[in-house]
Amino acid sequence: MEFDRVVQVRVRTPLRPDTMSFATGYLVAPRLVLTTGHVFGADAGPGGGPVTVRRPEAGGERVPATPLWHRRDATIDASLIEIAATSPWRPPESMRDLRTRPPQRWGQLIGVRPHPVTICGYPRMQKDAGCRLDEQLSGDIHPGSGRLAHRYEVLSGQPLPAFTPPRGAGVSGWSGFSGAALLCGDLLVGVVAQDRRAQVGSRLTATRTRDLLGDPVFCELVARHTGWAPVLEPVEPDHFLAPAACARDLCSPAMVLRADAEAVRFHGREKELRALLDWCRTDPDAFAVRVLTGPGGQGKTRLARQLITNLRQEGWVAAQLRVDLPDCPDGPGPDWSVLDTSSPFFLVVDYAETLPHLIRRLIEHQRTTRHRVRLLLISRAEGEWKTQPLGAGPDTRAILRTAPTLALKPLLPSRAGPTAHAVAFTAAARDLAKLLGHVAGLPQTDWRALAETVRPPKVPSHGHARSHSVLETQMAALVALLESGPAPVGRSPDQPVEELLLDHETRYWEGIAASPMFRLDDLRATTLRRAVAGAVLFGATTRTEALTLTRNVPGLPPTRATDVAEWLRTLYPPPPGHYWGSLHPDRVAEHHAVSHLADPDDGTLTALWPDATDDQRLRAVLVLSRAIGTLGDGSRPASDEAGHVLGALEAALKSAPPSLRFLRAATAAFPYPPPKPLAPLDLLLHYRLAAAYRKPVATDPAGNATAYALTLNELAVRLRDLGRREDALTVIERAVVLERRLIRAHDNAEAERGLGTALYNWGQLLCEAGCYEEALTVAEEAVAVEQQCVRTDRSADESYLAQAHFRLSVVLRRLERYSEAEVASRAAVDGYLRLAQANRAYASSLARVLIDLGIMLEDDLGKDREGWAAFARGLEIQNRFGRLGTRDPLAGLR
Repeated sequence: MEFDRVVQVRVRTPLRPDTMSFATGYLVAPRLVLTTGHVFGADAGPGGGPVTVRRPEAGGERVPATPLWHRRDATIDASLIEIAATSPWRPPESMRDLRTRPPQRWGQLIGVRPHPVTICGYPRMQKDAGCRLDEQLSGDIHPGSGRLAHRYEVLSGQPLPAFTPPRGAGVSGWSGFSGAALLCGDLLVGVVAQDRRAQVGSRLTATRTRDLLGDPVFCELVARHTGWAPVLEPVEPDHFLAPAACARDLCSPAMVLRADAEAVRFHGREKELRALLDWCRTDPDAFAVRVLTGPGGQGKTRLARQLITNLRQEGWVAAQLRVDLPDCPDGPGPDWSVLDTSSPFFLVVDYAETLPHLIRRLIEHQRTTRHRVRLLLISRAEGEWKTQPLGAGPDTRAILRTAPTLALKPLLPSRAGPTAHAVAFTAAARDLAKLLGHVAGLPQTDWRALAETVRPPKVPSHGHARSHSVLETQMAALVALLESGPAPVGRSPDQPVEELLLDHETRYWEGIAASPMFRLDDLRATTLRRAVAGAVLFGATTRTEALTLTRNVPGLPPTRATDVAEWLRTLYPPPPGHYWGSLHPDRVAEHHAVSHLADPDDGTLTALWPDATDDQRLRAVLVLSRAIGTLGDGSRPASDEAGHVLGALEAALKSAPPSLRFLRAATAAFPYPPPKPLAPLDLLLHYRLAAAYRKPVATDPAGNATAYALTLNELAVRLRDLGRREDALTVIERAVVLERRLIRAHDNAEAERGLGTALYNWGQLLCEAGCYEEALTVAEEAVAVEQQCVRTDRSADESYLAQAHFRLSVVLRRLERYSEAEVASRAAVDGYLRLAQANRAYASSLARVLIDLGIMLEDDLGKDREGWAAFARGLEIQNRFGRLGTRDPLAGLR
């Protein structure tokens, strides 16, 4: 609630020229007032009488206004009036900034529980000596009251001043309060309509914001007066949702490339958008999860934001989770009940790999919903964050593990010709030019005219054909505009586009550093760049973390640490819960960090690592892992950079041994399979995690041995992927021994499930080594263990038993024991058939085992008719359902 926006509205109607109608109003733009509709009387609308607006705390002068929009029907009782441009009106302080954010956010209640609301206005009961004083009412909106009448009802037991109406007048003490805005935090959810004259306390009705925003004329007027289209946001979960409005706090050139700035119009992903919309609308399940993956800059977040926009227009409650929420392995986590709604609900979780525990708790809460809920998880790649239990129940694990994945392909593939590149480049340049004039500190010029003159690079970077990401095209267009503008930095043909953009960004850094506020121009440019790299890598949630970091920046005098911390905070304003923000987009930030760490003499990482918190270290590893994973892609050349960065990380890990908590989070967040440059770091972290478990296992085997065995299993998988099969066999045998010991000592059900997984992988490794007799013994034990799990635990994941049967059939075929292989294969078919009937994500596995059974029946057992029937059925399922975007769960180790 902004008190300086509450105004008084007076109307002299032609039918009663001797009296003035009075109402409260609320400014939703500097000169646009939202108020009640019935202030104009009982007739159809404004009758041409004079309208005035008064803001008592700003001098109290009444200024003329004009009605622009009016509705008074069974659903809506509201008006918009415009204050005359020629009047001596001074907009309130809270309305000064329309450039960086909308002046007003709009909300709706989505749940069933009463919710607090604040209202401020000028009721008759506060009339004193001829003037109206203000009244702040605190109450609760009860969503179930007035629902059928399409209105809110506010109930309050707040003590009120005594009021005696004039004899015969029959007026309410709340007269004049009509038109007051209902605020839930920052969200305007309605406007007061009537007093229901409760026998105890107060009961007011209100027109809902959701109905106001359903009127296109209302929305057009608000957008025209504010520059921002009004967007309806959910109230109850607002504290952990990202704001709906586009980011417009454009302090530097790179900020126009942020996904939430939406500088470039959405195009080129119409096929993916249609597929996701169809999933939301037509998937028969009440609750469904999908995963969206792709390299940085491919347009994942932009696609998700467009999906949110489309679904909102269809009446869905659609939002994105804040990316800075903590992922706490222990504790209950957020209260997800605030998401409960009977409306169709769509939620996006970006950087899903950093929130594995939070995601599992979210799925656990939502999976039993009776209403349509869609959850879209965004990550650069799949990994342990998606596949590992991490304390989740079997149903939640199955939902997440089998969630179909949509992998975004490059918008401009390598085969795209010069014309396609030129069209994309020109479109990006034209759209970016519209925002460059709003970037603080950039010299003013006609950017739109420049957009018609710039041309795309003639030859792809480094002279080889390759795919272009969406972001790379936009970066090239932005750099071309900046280099054609009044302040170019100069470019060389071989300079990566990220470096060129950083050269322009550096001007912004140095300009703020040299300002009278900081006077940091005596510091070396390299030192300031290291400070930005440190902020990119480690971040800071508190002032203490920020000062600890800046004190350790190489080359920065300790006496300037505070100034540099505040300088970084000014460069990139912080989101909620952080001391400073970060350089965007991610690809540019990662390039800047790597450019320092790739220099063996830089020392930034090893200097900052020892005093960093676990969360800061995790952030640093993830930033660098993403950067390493893209080295050699996009506009940056393959080089020794990855080796230098890995060396710096290894030195940092040795300088301050990482905690068990950090290692668990880091390994869970890594993609699997990792990109080739990242595989050594992935392996190193798993080795470190296995080593970190040894002491806890020795002191508390019941609490840690299962997690240790699971870590050994993951380590064996990675050793095998790198071709170190003998090492993998040694490690997996240790995992099996540990699980067996734990089962004997504690009868641990979790250890029994872990033993089944370890045996499965052990058998696979033995097969690859040609040890089929040993592999058969292990595969038979794996089936027995999985059968025991299913018998003793009704909630056990039966897909592991189906996998074990399939693996047993493969080993038996290798040994030419075809009749026994048929029995095992049919058991696998039966298992996957049951699973696919409950969850269509298993259809691809069912198709695979049917096709394999058909081939075996025909080729090895001479059962041609049965074999062809099984084969045809498998093909029919595969053609009907495809792979649903999932990696074949029967392939490789698990």
